[in-house]
Amino acid sequence: MNTAQNPGPEIWGAWIWKLLSTPTFQAVLGVLILLAVCWLAIYVMARLRDSNTQDVPLHDLVQKNFEEMRSGGDISDAEFRKITSLIAEKPRRPSLPTEDPTSGGNEKSH
Repeated sequence: MNTAQNPGPEIWGAWIWKLLSTPTFQAVLGVLILLAVCWLAIYVMARLRDSNTQDVPLHDLVQKNFEEMRSGGDISDAEFRKITSLIAEKPRRPSLPTEDPTSGGNEKSH
C-alpha cells in the first residue's frame, strides 16, 4: 500500500495536533467554549427564574401575617378589624405607575 494515497493514523494525528496548536484555532475554540458556558448559564437562570415566579396571593399572605400578629398579642382585635377593612378596600393587584408617553418619560402618572 502506498502511504501517499492513504495516509496512516500517525499522519492524521500529527495534522490534528498541528491544527490544535495554532493560536487562531485555540482562540476560536476558546470563544466557542465561552459562548457555550454563557448560553448554559442564561438557560439555567431562566429556568430557575420561571420556577420562582409563581403568583403568590399577596392579599392572603398579608391577611395571615396580621392574623398571626393578633394571635400573638401584637395587635388588638380592633386594630385587626381596622387593618382587615383597609386591606379589603385596596385592589388585590396594585398597578405600577406608568409613564405618560406625552411627557417624554420625565413624569409618572398617578
